Amino acid sequence: MEIIIIDAYNLIHKVSELRILLQQSQDICVDTMVSKLHSHYFGRGVKCILVFDGYGKNKHESNIEVKFSKTDVGPDYGHADALIKHLIEKSKNPKLLKVISSDRDITFFAKECGAKIQTAEGFWGEVKDRRIERIEAEHEAKEKPDVVTKTEFDFLLKEFKKK
Repeated sequence: MEIIIIDAYNLIHKVSELRILLQQSQDICVDTMVSKLHSHYFGRGVKCILVFDGYGKNKHESNIEVKFSKTDVGPDYGHADALIKHLIEKSKNPKLLKVISSDRDITFFAKECGAKIQTAEGFWGEVKDRRIERIEAEHEAKEKPDVVTKTEFDFLLKEFKKK
């Protein structure tokens, strides 16, 4: 199973739509990210870990985990970079990891450990593109009937033969 570790605040500050949500509320921003990632990776055998700086309560929803560098339980990592590095180091197979960050220190460390890397902007672009494709496919599916009746078929056949 591929595991994607996301430097969450790095991603938020690189993507304007997420930055706007963060200005409203951290909870709204986190919930939106979780929702979009869940729908993007649902049924694809991918686990995502959003790693945040600061204090918060870790949570887990289906294939998405939200981790904070400081919590009431477990070690205090101080900041997200230390937690991301810890997750990479404790991985049994770093080649199955993809680290999403535009932070050079994090991407260099991940690459040195054998993990794949991707910029925050490139990653969110892929998520957004797939969402747009899904919406367009749903719209197109609504336009086309699943079944054509015999009467409709005969009518269309007659119309095409006219030309």
